[in-house]
Amino acid sequence: MTDCHPGVPEHFGPLLGYCDHRIQTLMGRRLRQYDVSPMQCRTLTFLHNQTGEVNQKMLERHLMVKPSTVNGIVDRLEEKGLVRRTTAPSDGRCRILTLTERGIRFYDDLTDVVGRVTRQMEQGFSDQELETLKSCLLRVAHNLSREEDAEQ
Repeated sequence: MTDCHPGVPEHFGPLLGYCDHRIQTLMGRRLRQYDVSPMQCRTLTFLHNQTGEVNQKMLERHLMVKPSTVNGIVDRLEEKGLVRRTTAPSDGRCRILTLTERGIRFYDDLTDVVGRVTRQMEQGFSDQELETLKSCLLRVAHNLSREEDAEQ
C-alpha cells in the first residue's frame, strides 16, 4: 500500500502520526472560513458536551496541554465571543468556562465540518471494519497510557 503512496510511513507509530497530521490539515482548511483552529474546535466541543461547571484545569487534562496553552486558546475564543471565562465563587484562582449564546449557535457549524471530515475518513470502510479499527485504536491508547497511569 505504501508503494502507491510515497511518503506514507511503513511503521505503525509514524503512520498514526501521519494520519493525525492529515486530519489536522484538513480540519484546519475546513475551519479556516470560521476563523477557528482544530484545537479551538476541540475546546468548543468539550465545553458543549460537558454537564456542570467546567474549569480550565479540566480543559487542560482533556486537551493534554500546558496551562499557558489553554490560556491562549481560551483568550482567543473569548475575543471571538464564543466562550466566557468567570471566576469560581468558591476559589478566586479557579476559572469557569462556558459557551456564550454565540458559541452555542456556532457549534452547529462546527459539527457540520466535523461530520464532513469524519465521512471522508470513513469512506470505503464497512461498519464492522470501523468498529474493529476503533477497538484497535482504543487498545493502542490504553497501551500507551499504562506507563503514565503508573506514574500517577
